[in-house]
Amino acid sequence: MITVFCDGLCEPVNPGGTACYGWVAYRGREKLAEDWGVVCSGPGATNNVAEYTAIVKALEWLLGNGHAGEEVEVRSDSQLCVRQLRGEYAVRSARVAPLHRRARELAGRFRKVRFRWVPREQNAEADALSRRAYAERRLVYPRRLARAAELAPRVRPLGGSRFTVPSQSGRGEYEVNLAAGTCSCPDFIRRRLKCKHLLAAETAARASAAFREGGEQEG
Repeated sequence: MITVFCDGLCEPVNPGGTACYGWVAYRGREKLAEDWGVVCSGPGATNNVAEYTAIVKALEWLLGNGHAGEEVEVRSDSQLCVRQLRGEYAVRSARVAPLHRRARELAGRFRKVRFRWVPREQNAEADALSRRAYAERRLVYPRRLARAAELAPRVRPLGGSRFTVPSQSGRGEYEVNLAAGTCSCPDFIRRRLKCKHLLAAETAARASAAFREGGEQEG
């Protein structure tokens, strides 16, 4: 049997911080794989989104690496996730519902999947991986802010909440929608992080609003 330990967090605030996940899979004492990463930041980020993402990512990896014919036990210290995946609790969160459906759909492709709650102290390795993801994100973010400040003067408004932002090299540009919190750049599409283009558009939008406000006051 394959045992998968999953965990997630949302820091420094929940909801609205940065959601990160971690998981590790074992067959007996043999470690098959581990993974960690950032899910998203901002209004859509919650602990539950992070917890579910860890489960989805783990099941996707197992399926993609030829383990569909095996029995799998997914262990999590989130009672809510486990009971929802067992069908004991209803799913009422619009953020969680798609992840719940995805996890159930993936689980149905295996010979057998069980979901089991474990206390936090028995989930230390997955917890450490999710915290590693958050620590790595905090190291990268200040550099992203500095690059965004360089790009902000070259942001062009498209109307409403949409902007175009040039690439760092200046050889292309990406479309940002501040209302949706999205960017067309590969970094955002791949990792769903608040990229430097989103940050640059936010900076430009704030500067434009402050300029208009100052002009109105002078008038």
